Amino acid sequence: MKLTKYFMFIVFGLLFGLLGFYREHFFIHYNNTLYHKYHGESTLAVNPSFQFFLDFPYKTLYYFKYIFTFLFVILFYILSFFCVKYYTSDKKLVKWLTYSYIGLLTLSAILMLWSVVVVFKFNTDEYTVSRWLLGIAQSPLPALFFIATSKLNEKTN
Repeated sequence: MKLTKYFMFIVFGLLFGLLGFYREHFFIHYNNTLYHKYHGESTLAVNPSFQFFLDFPYKTLYYFKYIFTFLFVILFYILSFFCVKYYTSDKKLVKWLTYSYIGLLTLSAILMLWSVVVVFKFNTDEYTVSRWLLGIAQSPLPALFFIATSKLNEKTN
């Protein structure tokens, strides 16, 4: 039984690592493509697998970035869901993981809308906090938090 838990720990660690690495790889090359599209020719090379994005207008690429961010949040949520479900026996924690992701997305959206609709710029503190919250949602931190919470709960009971 313990061997399986350790094996799954390695599996979940690798999955989070691979997803995080791919997310970073994707957005670095996507941002290079956005930069190239906005400035025309640049010293930044566009990755060959991202060349097809050059066929889209800049505004479309810019707004697609929000969709891609949301997709990565969903992928991290799914992985976190299965990780917390595997390592905890408390169904409430899985429910609270879902609530925390909804809260992170909602608060991030409110702060981003505030900076765009009320302040009319993206370089505000609210926008920075919004991106920070999305960074948490695109990481293993929520899963680790709820797994640690379950272990503390088991020790107190």
